[in-house]
Amino acid sequence: MLKAYAIENLRAGMVIGRDVLDEGTNVLIGTGTVLNNDMIFSLLDRPIFSVYIEEAEPTAAVPGREFLLDDTYMTCYKKVQQQLHTIFTALADRGTFNASALQELTNEQNFLELCNGAKAVSQMHNMNREGDYLINHCLHVGILAGLMGKWLNWSVLDQYNLVIAGLFLDIGKLRIAPDILEKKGKLTDAEFEIIKNHPQYGYELISKTTLQGNQDIMWGVLQHHERCDGSGYPNHLKKDKISRFGRILAILDIYDAMAGDRVFAKRRSPFDVFAILYDDILNGKLDTEYGVLFLKKLCHALNGNWVGLSNGEKGRIVYIDESRVTSLPVVQTTKGEFIDLNTKHDVQVQYLLTADEVTG
Repeated sequence: MLKAYAIENLRAGMVIGRDVLDEGTNVLIGTGTVLNNDMIFSLLDRPIFSVYIEEAEPTAAVPGREFLLDDTYMTCYKKVQQQLHTIFTALADRGTFNASALQELTNEQNFLELCNGAKAVSQMHNMNREGDYLINHCLHVGILAGLMGKWLNWSVLDQYNLVIAGLFLDIGKLRIAPDILEKKGKLTDAEFEIIKNHPQYGYELISKTTLQGNQDIMWGVLQHHERCDGSGYPNHLKKDKISRFGRILAILDIYDAMAGDRVFAKRRSPFDVFAILYDDILNGKLDTEYGVLFLKKLCHALNGNWVGLSNGEKGRIVYIDESRVTSLPVVQTTKGEFIDLNTKHDVQVQYLLTADEVTG
């Protein structure tokens, strides 16, 4: 079917449904042409206000298996989750560290599966976070670290070290009383000061292991709450004093903490989190190079995922304009309607849906 679109609402990949003519009735863009950005920009310079786009008849979006939980992925995730819990408990409670167990946990087979591009992003959001929040958060940051290392085209060794730093970034919280960590109300100033010690505690814990000679990992754990403008903790370092691992883990830690359910707060829309991260980049708190790369790559990986909308409907992300970091998605609802959230401001993504929520 044909649908008229204002020029400013055109997107690359749309198919022209009726010849676009200039003032002299010459054909500028023929029927059936797939639009690209150059074509759209050329139309913006002409006195043409709308064009007809060929669209398929609306059909109800239905959950595709490829965007829900993958049994192989979840089996691997749960195995690694248990291994990480065992390593954390031994180190925090008994001061013992099993290097071979860590090597087994981070073997190539596990992280080829867990850090498998867009699949990893969809699985992380589709799963219910069962079990210990701290372990889940550290494992998710480790997975995001594996993705980030690939997106940066780092060496295999650097990727491996970044994953380990992500896995251990919050181990210091095991030294903090559960009644503070799991408090649902607002923390007092004194309680927050205690929480702010966890990077130092984590640094001290892993300094007693064979990881202590790896400065990338050590600095990453210690510095993941530092901010480039000096407003972070525990040492109020500025960008030139913060390691590359510390600057990257700061971004990954914020994203996973805000996009997932926490003890004291419900998950948020990843697009809301993108906006917060981007503000922190513009305000000089987060590293620009790493931050923009993370937002662009993760935004791309969200295509195809299911979302809960503020109007109560469910929908699947079918398009995101990756030329702008803060772009909102085009969503197809289960009723077959396409909603461009960049132009329809009375509807928002509330959060990504888990597999249970999609099918329930």
